[in-house]
Amino acid sequence: MEAKQKLVIFLTLVMVAAVGFEMVAAGDSSCGLSIADLMSCKPAVSGPKPLPPSEKCCTALSKADLPCLCTFKNSPMISAFKINATLAMDLPSKCNLSSPNCA
Repeated sequence: MEAKQKLVIFLTLVMVAAVGFEMVAAGDSSCGLSIADLMSCKPAVSGPKPLPPSEKCCTALSKADLPCLCTFKNSPMISAFKINATLAMDLPSKCNLSSPNCA
């Protein structure tokens, strides 16, 4: 495996671990979501042409503690994962769920 690929894999693992630690610091290990659940929503909240949220993403959000996710709204990890916070805040309504009041 090329050194650059190894570095990308390592940095991705570090970022995933950092998100996990930040969730624990927020008082909930997952807000009701696994990393796989969170990743299922990433295409809807990142990139220049985000996709509509998938059924898997919406199903995961329907089981999540949405107010808990508000704690990550201004987190530096959001930008580290190249997630658009505005798009992330719009996900519940795109999934026909009640949006939390994240003040």
